Amino acid sequence: MRKSLQSERGTAIVLAIVLMTMMVGVGLAAYSFVDTQQVETMRERQRESSFNLAEAALNSQSFVLSRRWAGAASSYATSTPTCSNATGLAVQCPDPAQLIAAYNSPDYATGSTWKTTVYDDTSGKFYDSAIIEAKSAGVDVTPHWDANANQVVWVKAETTVRGRNRTLVALVQVQQHTEFLPKRVILAGQFELTPNGNGVYIKTNPDATSQHPVTLRCQLNNPSCAEFTPDKKNPQLDPPGAISGQEFVGKDALEDDVKERLKERAIADGKFYDGVCPTDDQLTGKVVWVQGCALGKYTQNNVWNSPSSPGILIWADGVLELGGKSDFWGIVYHLNNANSSDNEVLRLRGGLTIYGGAFVDGPGGIDVGSNRVNITYDEAAFVGVSSYGSAAIVQNSWRDITGG
Repeated sequence: MRKSLQSERGTAIVLAIVLMTMMVGVGLAAYSFVDTQQVETMRERQRESSFNLAEAALNSQSFVLSRRWAGAASSYATSTPTCSNATGLAVQCPDPAQLIAAYNSPDYATGSTWKTTVYDDTSGKFYDSAIIEAKSAGVDVTPHWDANANQVVWVKAETTVRGRNRTLVALVQVQQHTEFLPKRVILAGQFELTPNGNGVYIKTNPDATSQHPVTLRCQLNNPSCAEFTPDKKNPQLDPPGAISGQEFVGKDALEDDVKERLKERAIADGKFYDGVCPTDDQLTGKVVWVQGCALGKYTQNNVWNSPSSPGILIWADGVLELGGKSDFWGIVYHLNNANSSDNEVLRLRGGLTIYGGAFVDGPGGIDVGSNRVNITYDEAAFVGVSSYGSAAIVQNSWRDITGG
């Protein structure tokens, strides 16, 4: 009995070793599983972080397009990318500081980048990278602005967070904001009609809602206020008496915020001229803004705009003279920033006809001198003036094209 108890031939130690080995194996497997899950969770979080940054960059670029629409190559960046966290014009790009402030978790602390690119929608409603991102001799084929003038562009946002890439695309469309203009065939500080003939030179074309009269800030009983021949038998102004004084005194034809929106559209469309007098052809456009041209004289035969697409020509300072056997469809608006009391800061000469209206701010005047109807009120010119409003992502156009 004693001999049996002192024997070392038992199996307990073997079983203990086997059990311990199994326990260690199970523990290591569980640890490996947990570690793998933690790594996958981290990767998923980083992918989500990259997605969130891409979405923010896309939305931010869309918001920026509300402020400065990509209406012309001269008004918007033509590079790839258009913007990035390192480069880009402030007026055309998302604010890097704002994105950094909004996305400041540890995932974004090191190595996070973003970039956005604007493309014209040459492939329509489907983002075909083979078409949109095509190059010829290393140069992008697709314009980085709204070249087809349909108020729609593609925006591509690319991000990298902790090595995780994300690429989102969406169509962005800008809305046009109709501006309301005073329906007056002439609105000025004073008015002079040079011809002495008895023909009609200004037609107000009254309707059921408005007489569209010649509207002046001066007093009509002042001899220098309205110089024309009020002949009822052969009137120069049709209908006779369609004129009123002492209106819009101390008030511009358009409010400052309206003028700012129109100026921004002119910049976006590449129709803003500062310190230079544009050519005859450059006066055509939905909104054309000219400042710093002391004397703009356009007396050749021209056709500016059209009945179906009228525009507004805004002249900030100096003197503007339009003439020749020409037609202007729209509104000619002199801001008279110098507050000049000259009675001819806006001169209408020769065989010119404005189908719309003519405005001069302040005490400045319009000198009408023509051999035919010089201004005829056209309703389309007054309801066709628009600025760019908000830009937003087109519904169902958003895509994640990250791949891989």
